[in-house]
Amino acid sequence: MKLLHKTTLYLLLAALPIALGGVFLLNAYIHRDMLYEIDELLASELIQVKEQLRQHPPNTTNLPYWDPNVRITRTTSRHPVAPVYMDTIAFDPVEKERVPVRLLRSMYSVGGQNYTIILQQSYLEFDEIASAVSVGVIVCFLVVVLLLVLADVLVTRRIWQPFYGIIHQLHQFRVDGPDEVAFPVSDVAEFKLLSQSLDEVSRRTRQQYAQQKQFTDNASHEMQTPLSVLSVELDLLQQSAGLNEADLDRIHRSQQEIKRLSAMNQSLLLLAKIDNHQFAQNDSVAIGELVNQLLDNYLDYVAHRDITVNRMIKEDPTRYLNRQLADVLFLNLIKNAVRHADSGSSIFVQVGATSFIITNEGDPLPFPTEQLFRRFVRNQALPQSTGLGLALVKEIADQYGMTVTYNYASSMRRHMFQVDF
Repeated sequence: MKLLHKTTLYLLLAALPIALGGVFLLNAYIHRDMLYEIDELLASELIQVKEQLRQHPPNTTNLPYWDPNVRITRTTSRHPVAPVYMDTIAFDPVEKERVPVRLLRSMYSVGGQNYTIILQQSYLEFDEIASAVSVGVIVCFLVVVLLLVLADVLVTRRIWQPFYGIIHQLHQFRVDGPDEVAFPVSDVAEFKLLSQSLDEVSRRTRQQYAQQKQFTDNASHEMQTPLSVLSVELDLLQQSAGLNEADLDRIHRSQQEIKRLSAMNQSLLLLAKIDNHQFAQNDSVAIGELVNQLLDNYLDYVAHRDITVNRMIKEDPTRYLNRQLADVLFLNLIKNAVRHADSGSSIFVQVGATSFIITNEGDPLPFPTEQLFRRFVRNQALPQSTGLGLALVKEIADQYGMTVTYNYASSMRRHMFQVDF
């Protein structure tokens, strides 16, 4: 969820209980004010009734009824009673229903006679007016809240526009791109500071990337040159006269170590380039065709070891990859299967629409399975191994969002590697 949407949602969630609370408070305030006005009206009417009783005291048992809302009865009580207000329900002949009524009960003495005066006032109409006013005010309040939220969204979106511009530039930023990235400038101090910081970070990142790229390129050339010279010199030395069997054996071991060191150097440099994202150029790679070509290169070797290669390449999926990295990925898996397969066994290769699978027969791993794709983890029984082949496979797969899994079926003594595209 976007920050703007989340802020708006929280603002609405905060406004909802405030609006509900305001509804109840407003209704209670209007009702209280309405009762206060009705009580004042009843008190005024009570004064008028007392004045009329004083001017025209009744002399019969039939007491006058000047108003249907006024009831006057004689009482024998001698104790004065203070005016009392109360709420009740009474039948309204006009509305033909029971309605809420406000009562005022009081005692008044005139001509030596005590009277109980009861005044009543229906406040159904007042309630209806109060409800109409409450609904009107609440609707206006909600409209105002919605307009404020809308205004807040529009203002916030305008304020945050430089931030979205910065995010867009970050999406477009490539450390190996030809152009410098320019982050938008804002008059908001925080966004201005963010743009300046990102400008500095991107500049330093491009400088460091250029230095690392130059280092890997130089190291690739400078380290391979002396290794090649050593290999040539050892070949010449091996052809010298007067060498005994022990000397030839030492030279052979040295040549093997130089080859291993050269392969390790190339693998490490390739890993560094992958980490630095120096393989930005991608092409459409037909995986089935590529796997067939790589397997054909090992036909003589597998025939020498009496290994049978079974292929099931029914699909020919195409993926957008760097051609060199695709070669390294599938070549290392094929090389690993061929190198570790038992003589006289079989290798099974399958290329489907969504996966590549290769299996070979061999002994279990001499180390824990979770270490298989780590760098420099290798079978010590194979001195020519660098321990970097499967690490390269994992790095390349991660680079393109592919998944590499490994399983070992102990009952059949088969190793299985699967790459899900």
